[in-house]
Amino acid sequence: MGALIWHVWGRLLGLTAGVYIVWASFWAFLFRKFFWDMMYVPLRTYHGLSRKVPNADGRSGRSGGTLGHAGIIPGKNTEPLVNLVVNIPLLQSFSLVLGIFALVLEYPLPLIEGTAIHRSFILRAVLYFLTGFVGIMVYQCVDPAVYFVIVSGVYVMAMSKGEQIGSGPGGDDRGKV
Repeated sequence: MGALIWHVWGRLLGLTAGVYIVWASFWAFLFRKFFWDMMYVPLRTYHGLSRKVPNADGRSGRSGGTLGHAGIIPGKNTEPLVNLVVNIPLLQSFSLVLGIFALVLEYPLPLIEGTAIHRSFILRAVLYFLTGFVGIMVYQCVDPAVYFVIVSGVYVMAMSKGEQIGSGPGGDDRGKV
């Protein structure tokens, strides 16, 4: 069997995550939900009475959120982030732009292919970690965000192994191991 070429595997994962986050961003514009809105809010019933929910150890304690007619209503501590997702779809826009940029890097246009930007593992690792960080805030983009963090680690591993991306158009895209 041959050796694993890390950056080729990272490229395939990056293409998959890029398509996934672009698609998820479109859905996030339609159905706006902040993923972490269930944190640190007491659970209440429809009539405003507190409902004690047992923890894993059997004692009652804090739980997920305020239960309203529309589901979980986020608390005051997540309000700034909820505004960035629900009221102003800023994080969805960032996820969409970063996903398109990831697709341009992984499936390069002839204009970009072979340039220093296209060959840079550091740029990809930082960009994909940032994309994962932004995507984890939007409910629909959580899965591709996790994939992007994995891809970031794959490119760091490719850097540590000394791999290089092919030199340009028509070059050997398998790189050097």
